[in-house]
Amino acid sequence: MKRLFLILSALFILSGLSLWLIKESNQPTPSPKHTEQNRPLPQPKNQSPQTTPQPIPLPSSFDLPVGFVPQAPFGVWDELHNNACEEASLVLVHYYKKGLTLTKEKMEKEIQALVQWQIKKYGQHKDLTLKEVAEMAQEFYGYQEVRVINDFDWQELKREIVQNNPVIIPAAGRLLENPYFRQPGPIYHMLVIRGYNEKEVITNDVGTKRGEGYRYSYQTLDRAIHDWTGRPETITQGRRAMLVIIK
Repeated sequence: MKRLFLILSALFILSGLSLWLIKESNQPTPSPKHTEQNRPLPQPKNQSPQTTPQPIPLPSSFDLPVGFVPQAPFGVWDELHNNACEEASLVLVHYYKKGLTLTKEKMEKEIQALVQWQIKKYGQHKDLTLKEVAEMAQEFYGYQEVRVINDFDWQELKREIVQNNPVIIPAAGRLLENPYFRQPGPIYHMLVIRGYNEKEVITNDVGTKRGEGYRYSYQTLDRAIHDWTGRPETITQGRRAMLVIIK
């Protein structure tokens, strides 16, 4: 009798448990989209699609007040000064960036110091590539941000000018056809571009005492801009490049 009672009790418990499990299984399972962690994030109102910033239009003309003294400050066109266009161009830009007043005496002193720096570094005073002028700006004057930009277009150059950065360019000097050069003109030359207008580029050309604000056509400079290759006979194969000193 006792055994029968235990069996009936067990059956009763199992029956109750089965009914509870069936009830729980019939409860609806919440959908993930209704849970708190998966609720869609609110979208910002009136948000316009992301667009690429458009460059600011360039003015049709611009001219920086870069000071000027030629590479032969006192008119002595000896071998040293005939080959000092790189040094003189760098001096023009350096004095402008620092807001200093340039005189003939200061230009002569700067050129002599830069020549001595070259002799110490390279063992001689020589024609310098644009990259070497950049190194001179960094090592002698201490500039931290100096860029040589190869294969530039005129829009790039104009943007540098408008951002208060005079530009140094190398050139096959005789292709400049400057009537004030000692003819036939230098095989390799360097000068500063300080401004532009719709028809011409405004330069400070240290190769002549009449070089302040001297204007070249775009066509002339397109033909003449060539970096130094190391040999006069290949000067027209030199790369189109410009040097920008930022700070």
